[in-house]
Amino acid sequence: MKGYGHSISVKNSKIILKNCADPFSPPSIEEWHVNGMPYSKIVLSGKGYVSTEAMSILSENNKHIILLDTYGNPVTFLEPVRSSFTATQYRMGQYDTFRDKKKCEYLAKQIVKAKLDSQIRFLEYTGNKELHQGISKLKQYRQDSIE
Repeated sequence: MKGYGHSISVKNSKIILKNCADPFSPPSIEEWHVNGMPYSKIVLSGKGYVSTEAMSILSENNKHIILLDTYGNPVTFLEPVRSSFTATQYRMGQYDTFRDKKKCEYLAKQIVKAKLDSQIRFLEYTGNKELHQGISKLKQYRQDSIE
């Protein structure tokens, strides 16, 4: 949604999206029950407002709001609170993994290996016989360096 006067509000248990791209034209208005909304993210640019009730309902239904400045640069990203303790534990485990140098090196090798495998499969899929020598070199490099 873009322009002056756009808004997100709630009326009769529906999310009301009012988009005012042009101040001289009537706004376009969409009404959605939040679980039937075709959007997972709503991007707002320009001057407008979002009601706290709308933010609450969107958050409860895992809908994100992204706020941009007038130049299209992100200002904020409103994301639903993760109430799952399991998700927090996973995130902490990811941070702990990146503190361990051996695990970081292992993960880096696995990423490079997967990228090489993907590239080799793609080049083989093309069936271009001129690439055969290059494919062989990639396979040899993968064999020697990664494993």
